[in-house]
Amino acid sequence: MTLVKEDEAKLQFRGSNWEDLDRLVGLARFRFLQDDDYDDNEPRRCGYVAESYAGPALDWVTSTYASEPNLFDNFDQFINRTKETFGVESLNIQALRRQQLDALKWGKDVPVFFSEFDRLTRQLNLTSDQTRIVMVRQKLPLSIMEEFARQSLDFTNYDTMRERLNTMWALDPHRDQRKEGEITKKPRCGSCGKKGHVAANCTKPKN
Repeated sequence: MTLVKEDEAKLQFRGSNWEDLDRLVGLARFRFLQDDDYDDNEPRRCGYVAESYAGPALDWVTSTYASEPNLFDNFDQFINRTKETFGVESLNIQALRRQQLDALKWGKDVPVFFSEFDRLTRQLNLTSDQTRIVMVRQKLPLSIMEEFARQSLDFTNYDTMRERLNTMWALDPHRDQRKEGEITKKPRCGSCGKKGHVAANCTKPKN
């Protein structure tokens, strides 16, 4: 059993898209584990990842391998060499992940928001309940904060807060109409001027 090649072909590492490099490394590990002819062949694994290099990354790996045939002898060392060459090192990656976390916005698909939020906070080692609760509260729209106040909800456990917000999202009859956590604006009637319906559905006598 192997991973679908069509999905793999979508990923390329060009030197600056460090997240795709991590994805390629993961795919390389999964591919050989799921391969009927699995063997722990380091050069084979390195070559598999290198096949997805493009642009500057491809130029580097082809020229380096030509002068250093042992480049593919150790998979982890090859990936670390790639990261060092293109500045994809631990401190840089942590700074980029922090930028992603800061830019993450509350969206209409709450489970997707929490999937990304949990991934980034885990990678940044921001795992305390208090820290994550404060960070989520900073991203919540005013309507949800008002609902928390109305229900006197004050969370001390992050998992409980996430579960409550996911439940609120699942039970929200307007969730398909929401954008960035807010209900879309109600239409204004062109006949009577009131919000909540359009002229075609207006029940008041026309002037």
